Amino acid sequence: MEQPTKTKNTMSKRVIAIIITAIAVIAIAAGVALAVHRHHATSQLTEAKTACAQAADRLRVAQNNYNALINGDEYKSAVKITAKQVEDSKVVTTLAKDSEDETPKMVACNVDDKTALERNTGLIDKNTTWYETHTKTIDADVKNVVKARDTKTLKDTQAALAKKITDAKKLYDASNGKVKDNKTRDALKKQLDAAGKLKDGKDVKKIKDAQTALDKAMKTVNDSVKAKQDADKKAAEEQARKEAEAQAAAQANAQAQQYVAPQQSYTPTYTAPQYTAPAAPQYTAPQQTTPQYTAPQQTAPKPAAPAAPSTGGNSGGGPISGGHGCGSLCTSTTDTYDR
Repeated sequence: MEQPTKTKNTMSKRVIAIIITAIAVIAIAAGVALAVHRHHATSQLTEAKTACAQAADRLRVAQNNYNALINGDEYKSAVKITAKQVEDSKVVTTLAKDSEDETPKMVACNVDDKTALERNTGLIDKNTTWYETHTKTIDADVKNVVKARDTKTLKDTQAALAKKITDAKKLYDASNGKVKDNKTRDALKKQLDAAGKLKDGKDVKKIKDAQTALDKAMKTVNDSVKAKQDADKKAAEEQARKEAEAQAAAQANAQAQQYVAPQQSYTPTYTAPQYTAPAAPQYTAPQQTTPQYTAPQQTAPKPAAPAAPSTGGNSGGGPISGGHGCGSLCTSTTDTYDR
């Protein structure tokens, strides 16, 4: 009977040992599982932090590219271009509109929760996409505006040069024979030939340089034309002065000749203004006696004296008007004077 009792005790001990072993195994497994879980959670958190950090790095690069663009000289120059400076004003409007978009808010990775990290990582990736997209968009807008400006500038410059060439040709033709120095026209022709080769070119600077050279050459020709006009005017004034002096001298000489000519052709003759009439002889009327008549000498007759002017009265003892009281005496006296 003692044998079965020992067997029971032995089996009981084995069961207990198995149970204890099983519990130990379970405990160990649980510990291992917990350790594995904790390790996995830690690993996932670490991975989440790493992913968030990497996303933040990509965002930082995108931000730097965007900031470099909007702070660059090309962008600053483009936003100053007006609608009048481009052919199509839409490019200016588009650049202004895209530049007004606000940048996204900052998101950090300084959290210890895997879920929060994953959410922030997603937001960071979204922001990175915004910066990358807007960088490309604004860069394209800037290039479109600059291109539109350059295209209009080129066309305007070409048109300005074409007009300048037309004006220069007119000046070249019109100035023929009217310049003081014909070398100025030769220089203008040289610049005209050079400008003609550049009028359809694409280099704005060369076209503008050609226009500037034409301006200088045209100014030189105009100055030469003005110099010749001034010289011609001065020469004309000098010629007019000489002609006036010669005419004045000729007139003075003619007047002098007209004054002297009568003296040179004058023949001494009787000149009425210099003639002085001889005084009338003092006539004394004879007394009323027989007159003493004396015959005239046989000499050359003297020039007849002009009759004495009548005094209108009987001065002295002359004949009485009407011939009364004269008789033969009057006749004799008259005959004497007649001779």
